[in-house]
Amino acid sequence: MRDRDILACAFSERNCWRNGIPATRLDSEGGAADPITKRAPKHKNNKERQARLIIAPGLLGEDDPEAPFDFVASNLPAKAGAAILSAFISSSAGRLLNPGGRFAFVIVNTLAGLADSCCASSGLSLVRKAVGKGHTVFILEKPIEASPPAAAGLISIAPDPRGTFLTLYKRTSASRKLGRYMALANGFWGLPEFDTSSFATELALEALEKACAGSLVRDFLIFEPGIGLAALWACKSLGPSTIHAMSRDILALRATRANIEALAGPLPDFQPLQSIDRAKVSDASLDAVLWFPDEVPEYDGIGPDWEFLGRSVKKGGAVVIVSTSTTISRFEKNKPACMQRLGEKKKKGFSAFMARRV
Repeated sequence: MRDRDILACAFSERNCWRNGIPATRLDSEGGAADPITKRAPKHKNNKERQARLIIAPGLLGEDDPEAPFDFVASNLPAKAGAAILSAFISSSAGRLLNPGGRFAFVIVNTLAGLADSCCASSGLSLVRKAVGKGHTVFILEKPIEASPPAAAGLISIAPDPRGTFLTLYKRTSASRKLGRYMALANGFWGLPEFDTSSFATELALEALEKACAGSLVRDFLIFEPGIGLAALWACKSLGPSTIHAMSRDILALRATRANIEALAGPLPDFQPLQSIDRAKVSDASLDAVLWFPDEVPEYDGIGPDWEFLGRSVKKGGAVVIVSTSTTISRFEKNKPACMQRLGEKKKKGFSAFMARRV
């Protein structure tokens, strides 16, 4: 089970645990993640459950160390881009499937023509196609005597330890204005700000300029970094020794790394962090934090957010929180005593709350 959403992977593990199904979850670097719980649930038929289930964050079409499989199923995202969709169908026809194995996927009707073309070139045989109101389902089979796909135009995915596979996700490449600085930034399919910076990012950089003025920032953390625009600004402006990027989206973590590594000159150490692994951040270890709250319906994360910020930021460290004005007013209302208000900036419906750890 693979997903680019790390939180989805964690919930999948939890649901397996609740139903007595053994599962191993991997972290964003491919190592074994800390289990959701150490105590096995009590199920009367636990001994009968022998399924070997692996849950791991990953990107669509990446090679998989557990391959080949007898069956591959996916809901193909419309925002993935044509190159990624072609690559996933190609990899399923190649390394992902055993001979005789089946590949099933659902895709929006606007991309069904592209899927038809890719499937026809893949070497897979069509078992069934069902067209619905907005989506089309394809079921394909790999021949028993399968040969490598002849695949005109299909992209083959090789093992990729250094992450160059991410180039398939690249959508744009242009110089961006980041506050007082300019930096080359790549945009990626499936992530916002692929061509222009959002008002939220522009406001965040203005607030960071004020909150970090005159400060020595060695360890800088960004929560939900997107394609890494704030990280690029930090490299130019703050010159930190380490940039920590924390997210539930593995694509955002890899995109941020790729944009930082494309800069010229000495680069900071880059540390990707899963948003569910906040406990791995040491107490009083951060000099500055930029926080874009992950707003989940019917869940109030403001208390846990402040708890993390109050614990992890050094005395004298700066905190900038950027969100809608309504959310920022709630953050300000619940501000702990350890945080001193520095001010607030507003722009186009967004607010940036600035504070210092005292």
